[in-house]
Amino acid sequence: MRTLMGWTIKLSVLGALYFGMTSGAKIKLPETILGYKVPDTAQQWVDRNAQIANYGTQTQQTFKHIGDVIK
Repeated sequence: MRTLMGWTIKLSVLGALYFGMTSGAKIKLPETILGYKVPDTAQQWVDRNAQIANYGTQTQQTFKHIGDVIK
């Protein structure tokens, strides 16, 4: 039972990280999940991926603006 709970927690954290990476939304992971401390590196990873997604959005907007100016 304990192993099942551990895997459930791990998969939940991975799901939150995946959502943060793919959505570009700013996610703040809680410090603890069901009594387990979330590593600082996990939050840094989510922040870094959100920043990369933000750069992608800014790049798309810049190219769209350039395309509109050229028309």
